[in-house]
Amino acid sequence: MPEIKKLELSPSISIIIAGVIIAGAIYVSNNRPATAPVATTNTAQQAGPAVDVSQVKTAGEPFIGNVNAPLTIAYWYDYQCPFCRRHEEQTMPQLIKDYVDTGKAKIIFKDYQFLGPDSQTLGQFARAVWAVSPGKFYEWHKAVYDNQGTENTGWATQSKIFSITTSVLGASDTNKVATLVKTNGDAYQKEMDADKAEGTAFGVTGTPAMVIGKQLVSGAVPYAQFKTAVETALAGK
Repeated sequence: MPEIKKLELSPSISIIIAGVIIAGAIYVSNNRPATAPVATTNTAQQAGPAVDVSQVKTAGEPFIGNVNAPLTIAYWYDYQCPFCRRHEEQTMPQLIKDYVDTGKAKIIFKDYQFLGPDSQTLGQFARAVWAVSPGKFYEWHKAVYDNQGTENTGWATQSKIFSITTSVLGASDTNKVATLVKTNGDAYQKEMDADKAEGTAFGVTGTPAMVIGKQLVSGAVPYAQFKTAVETALAGK
């Protein structure tokens, strides 16, 4: 059997080979497909656009609360969003009780109607309701969520919307609302699209979302998170 001779390398060649191996390992590590998100503590990389509720357009928008309240909360929503319904059921009542009813905050309603035709139709009706009976806007808004159907099943029929609106405004004002939607629908849609674009510029990517002071709070998260954001914003006044 032939003798196997041991390959001996000079120190300089060994160093070169080791360098090539290390460089290849680094390349593979940096270029392999990621199998899971990598956690990072670099908040600067995670931060979205800077937000400031003072930069939010409020003129002509539906709102509840004292017009001169020290704090403005901007609220983006979609009428078909099930998470918005949860937000309306679990968070809004307490938020209204603690801050709107006490005169500390007002809430501005901003359209982010992105889930389909029913969302757009309801958004237009909401603006007409605000024009006809602003004092009953939130009652109507809440009634829509109380009667919300499954997303994109065509549940927001004219008959359904008329029924909800009549239960809140009465027949006469419902007819006025329907007339406004018919004559001003295109204008309402442009206003809704502008709301959505504005929200997107602030980092809103879905609903519900609120800009409170200089914070964006996204999702149907526990009330405590909204309370913390509100208290922080009020402390800065």
